[in-house]
Amino acid sequence: MFKKFLLLIAFVVSFDAYARASSVPLVEPAPIIVPAATTSATVEKAIIGSGLRRNWTVVERQSDAVTLRYTARGFSVTVKVLYSASNVIIKYVDSVELGYEMDYGQPVIHPNYNRWVNNLAHDISLELSLSSIK
Repeated sequence: MFKKFLLLIAFVVSFDAYARASSVPLVEPAPIIVPAATTSATVEKAIIGSGLRRNWTVVERQSDAVTLRYTARGFSVTVKVLYSASNVIIKYVDSVELGYEMDYGQPVIHPNYNRWVNNLAHDISLELSLSSIK
């Protein structure tokens, strides 16, 4: 009985170590520079269009922000995309089943979060660049 208890403890500890190893620091993308003379409507259109092309859903629209949610295979993440005449900033809001937690004061999360958000940031940047040459 005692051996089973020790094995159970060892399993729980090793599983916790595995779960922590699969988490990475949450990295918010660098601010995206908005090209000069780009209108607020064009920035919002670039954010929403880029999100929709990557299967993000618009949750809320405000005059200076768009809240987007991405859902895949039981995972979900919500971000707030703040924008102005000079830049676009993507901020983490919430997630489901991505293991978000604070680890020694540093937020950590499943590696897919950083990939999904970096793809979104890249697409927004590209869309803004293309809109400035039209």
